[in-house]
Parts: sequence; C-alpha cells; structure tokens
Amino acid sequence: MKSVLSKTVLQSMGFALILTGLMSCGSSSNSPADPTPIPPSSPPTVAQESPLPLPVVNQNTLADAEMPADVIAKMGIGINLGNTLDAPNEGDWALAAEEYYIQAFQDAGFKHVRIPITWGNRIQEQAPYTIDADFLDRVELIVDWVLDRDMYAIINVHHDSWIKENYDDISQRNRFDTIWLTLSERFKNKSAKLLFEIINEPRGLSINQINQLNLRTMDIIRNQTRNRIIIYAGNEWSALDDLFNVAIPYPQDEYLIANFHSYDPWNFAGICVQPWGSEEDKTNMENHYMHARDWSDTNGIPIMMNEFGSAKFDFQNPQNVCASSERADYLRTSVAMIKKYGIAATFWDDGGSFSTYDRSTNTWGFEMEILTE
Repeated sequence: MKSVLSKTVLQSMGFALILTGLMSCGSSSNSPADPTPIPPSSPPTVAQESPLPLPVVNQNTLADAEMPADVIAKMGIGINLGNTLDAPNEGDWALAAEEYYIQAFQDAGFKHVRIPITWGNRIQEQAPYTIDADFLDRVELIVDWVLDRDMYAIINVHHDSWIKENYDDISQRNRFDTIWLTLSERFKNKSAKLLFEIINEPRGLSINQINQLNLRTMDIIRNQTRNRIIIYAGNEWSALDDLFNVAIPYPQDEYLIANFHSYDPWNFAGICVQPWGSEEDKTNMENHYMHARDWSDTNGIPIMMNEFGSAKFDFQNPQNVCASSERADYLRTSVAMIKKYGIAATFWDDGGSFSTYDRSTNTWGFEMEILTE
C-alpha cells in the first residue's frame, strides 16, 4: 500500500611514527640532527562487510506442497490484515490484531490472509542484525491463527524503506537478507499454506536492483525449503507494468507466483477526486486483468493481485469522499474480472478508509458481501 552502521574500523599503527618518537627522545626538537618530519599516517580504512553466506542445512521438502496454479484457484479473494504489523508499532495505525479477526475472516468466506510486516523497528541496525524475539513470536502467533483455520497466509517485507533507499550499501543488503534467513529457517516446517512474498512496493529500486534482490531472496529461501511458494513483484508501486518490466527470477522454479497491485484509476480508488462507472472505465479494468492473464499464460507463471480496493475517502484530504454506489460498482466489477481471468486477489483492508471489517465491533460493511459472493 502507498504510505512512510557502524562498521568495524581497522586502524593501522604507523611504524614510521613510532620510529620518530624513539629517535626524538633525549634530543632538542630544534637540533639540526633531527630527522625530517614524517607526515601523518593515512586515515584509517573502513572495512566492508561481505555478503552473508548461506547456511549449510539439510534442505527441507514440504509434504503438503501444492502447485501454484492450484493454490491460486483455491485462494480466490482474500483479505489483508493491513496497518497492523506494518505500522511502526502494532496499534499505531489500526487496532492490534486479535484472533477473532481471523475467525471473522474465515466465517465471511475469505480463503487467505495477507499479513504485511515492517521489520525496521524490530531488527538491529548493526551486524548480526538480530530480529526482536518477542516480535518474531508475535508474527508466528498470527500466522498460526491463520494456518490453524486451514487458510492460506502470506507474510512479507513491507514498509522497509531503508533497503529501498540504501540498496548499494552491502550492510543494508545483509540486514535485509537476515530477515529472510531468519524467516526461512524459523518457518521451514510450517504448512505449505504459508507463502513468502519477497518485498512490497520497492519504490526507489531500479529494475536491475529488484532483479538482484529477487534472485538473492529466492536463493535464501530455497536453501532451506525446496518447494515453499515464493511471491515476487516488480519495482516501484508493484503495478502490472512494473511486473512486466522485471525479470522472472528462476523461470524454471515450479513454486513461484507473480504479483501486482492495482488501485486503478488512483484518482477514484485512492483519493476520490473523480467518478467511476462508465463503460470506458469498465473496459479499461477488464483490459487490465486480461493483460495480466495473458502475461501469465505466455510465461507459465501463475499470477495474483495481493492489493486492490477502493477508498471510502482520501485519508489525507477526508473531505474527498467516494460515492458508496460507485465503490460498490467498482468492487463488483473487480470481482467479476478477477474470477473471469483466474487471478487470486487480496482486498486491502487497513482498518480505516479502505476497510470493510470493523475490528472494534466485529461487524462488516457492504463490501464483504461483494467480495465473497
């Protein structure tokens, strides 16, 4: 969703400087016999980290693995637990997660839950980049709430701007790698219904950088588990065109899903400053999903859209309100196209402007019936 080191220093002792000190003992600094002054030693050099090695492990194979095309069909339309673990602190942007939310999602008919996670406040800035143990426990608890209900769960790296802004810094890449080294090891024996999404909307990364990051993360995950499903996307806002522009990481990998986001047109679905519902609007929407399906068929990679939706109002300018009838039409048309073109999709529910579920009252808005019909 669109929203917000120290290194080891090696110091060298200047031998010449030591020698100067020894020769000056007992003689006047003004003596003609004094040696020619020796210039100061060079500034200390800064040691560069090396890329983290992959651990030596016994690669895991999940007995309950399903092929991605089958998973796409079974996941259907799901819901995001947005603004929760992706907030700076859980509870900052929306009410903290409760198990009854997940039960409500299942009762409503959703088949999968995406759990966006931001790690920056929970992982050390210096090597060894340890992740806060309590937060990892919290992530696992929420994942288990989903898996225990036989639903699919997706976890990711979400609003972590530090990797997007400092990708050329090897220490930042090592910090990012540590997240997936930790998750792929900790969750290696979880149900195959747990899916790993590499990164959310990596705005600021070049195409070459996201290609490199996707490959490296797949190497890390595959080192632990041969057949857990991995979800990748393009750079920038993870739009469909961004997906088309990046390389498919390891095209022969059988457990790969491509992903894109769509709030098109943003002037309606995001900030409520234009109407929606004309025949041209609906044709444009259908063409969008048709192009996604065609790309998937051509490349043999199942595809999903793990963020879509329509705002009730622009949260930055709340006077801009989207008409409920137009929002209903937009969502109904979206659902019809998603089903027609065989794309799994995840409704963006942030507990606020984009929400359909009221966490405080455990009730639903009209959007839920459209999404699950």
